[in-house]
Amino acid sequence: MSMGLIALTLFAVFFAFLIVGVPIGFALGLSGIIGLIFLDQPFMMFSQTLITGIDNFALLSIPFFVLLGVVMERAKISRSLVDLADELVGFIRGGMAIVTVLASMFFATVSGSGPATVAAIGSITIPEMTKRGYSRRFAVGIASSAGALGPIIPPSIPFIIYGVTTGESIAKLFLGGMGAGLILGFLLMILSYVKARREGVPVSGKRPSMKSAAKATWHAKEALIAPIVVLGGIYAGLYTPTEAGAIGSIYVTGVGFYKRTLTIRSFCECIEKTAKISAMIMFVLATAYLLAWVMSAGQIPQVAANFILEWANNKFLFFLFVNILFLFIGSVLDTPAAIVILAPILAPIAVKLGIDPIHFGTVVVVNFVIGYITPPFAINLFVAKGLTGMSMEECSIAIWPFIVVCILGLILITAFPGISLFFPRLFMGT
Repeated sequence: MSMGLIALTLFAVFFAFLIVGVPIGFALGLSGIIGLIFLDQPFMMFSQTLITGIDNFALLSIPFFVLLGVVMERAKISRSLVDLADELVGFIRGGMAIVTVLASMFFATVSGSGPATVAAIGSITIPEMTKRGYSRRFAVGIASSAGALGPIIPPSIPFIIYGVTTGESIAKLFLGGMGAGLILGFLLMILSYVKARREGVPVSGKRPSMKSAAKATWHAKEALIAPIVVLGGIYAGLYTPTEAGAIGSIYVTGVGFYKRTLTIRSFCECIEKTAKISAMIMFVLATAYLLAWVMSAGQIPQVAANFILEWANNKFLFFLFVNILFLFIGSVLDTPAAIVILAPILAPIAVKLGIDPIHFGTVVVVNFVIGYITPPFAINLFVAKGLTGMSMEECSIAIWPFIVVCILGLILITAFPGISLFFPRLFMGT
C-alpha cells in the first residue's frame, strides 16, 4: 500500500470513529494502532510513543495554567475585572458587550483556556446583559467569541503545545499572540457597538469619574497583578512558562484564601477539576503524538509536503490552503491534537517559503481557536449553552456574525505579519 493511501486510510478511519461517537483520544489511539499494523511496526511502539510524546517539561505548564484559571473562576477574582471594565466603558451603547470582551482579555492574560474564559466571564456578563436589554443570542455570541481570546492572548495552552511540537520559542509565540489577540478583541468591540445600535440596546451606566475609576481599579488590584506575576517573569527571563504557571497558581490561590472567597474544600474541588481537564488534554496529546509518529515513520509528512509545495508554491496560495484547511479542521478536531498532527508537516513548508515561524504559529493557533466557536465542535458554545439553557441550534445561529468578524481578523493577521511580530521584535529583538 502506498504512503498516500495509508495516510488517507488513517484519516478516514479517524473521522469514522469520531462520527460514530468515539471520544477523540481513543479515536486517535485506535487510528495510531491501525497505522502501526499497516507499517508493520512493533506494537511496543504504542506504549513508548505515548510516554515519550508527553515527556516534556514545558507541557507541565498546562495543568498549572488550568489550575490558575479554575481558581480564578471559583474564587470570584474575575468579578472585579468585570466591574472595572463596566466602570470604564459601561456607559457606551453596547457597553456591557464591550465589557465582556475587555474582561475576557484581562482574564486571558492569566488563563490559557477558552472554555474557562467563557465560564468565568460569561457566567457574570450573560445574565447582566439580558437584564440590560440585550437579546440572549447577542449575549451568548459575544461571550463565546470573547472567550476564544483566552487561548490567543498569552499565556496560551495552544501556543505551548505548538512551541513544544515545532521547537519554537514559547515566549516569542506568547508575544505573537498578544498582537493577534488585541486585533481580534478590537474587532469584537466594534461589532458589539454596531450590533447594539442596530438592535436598539439601551444605554446603561454613566461616565466614570476619576474617583470611581480609581476605586474600581483598586478593587481589581489582585486580578490586575496576576498577569504581571505570570507574564512579567517570563519576559524578564526570571522563570520559564512552566514555573510561571506554578507561581501564578500559588498567587491566585493565596489571594482566594486571603479574601476568603476560597476554602479548603473549594480548593480541593479546583484540584479535582484541574486533574480531570489536564488528564483529558494530556491523553489527547499522547495519542496525537502516537498518530504523528506513525505518519512520520511512514514518511507521510514528506509526501504531504511535496504535494502541498507542488500546488501551493507561494506564500499567498500556501496561506489560502492553510486557512481553509485549518478552519475546517478546527471545527471538527480538538486543537491540541490538530496542532500535534499538522504543525510538524506544515511549519517546515512555511519556513521554506520564507514565512516567519512566529507569524505562522500565530496564524495556526488563531485558525484553530476560531474552531472553539465554529459548530459542530464549538466547545465555547457548549459552555455558553450550559450557562443559558439555550439549545445548541440557537447558540449556533447566534455565533455566526462573530465568526465572520473573527475570520476578518484572521485575514488581517495573515496578510500583515507585523501584527504578530510587533511585540516579539519590541521585547525580544526578533
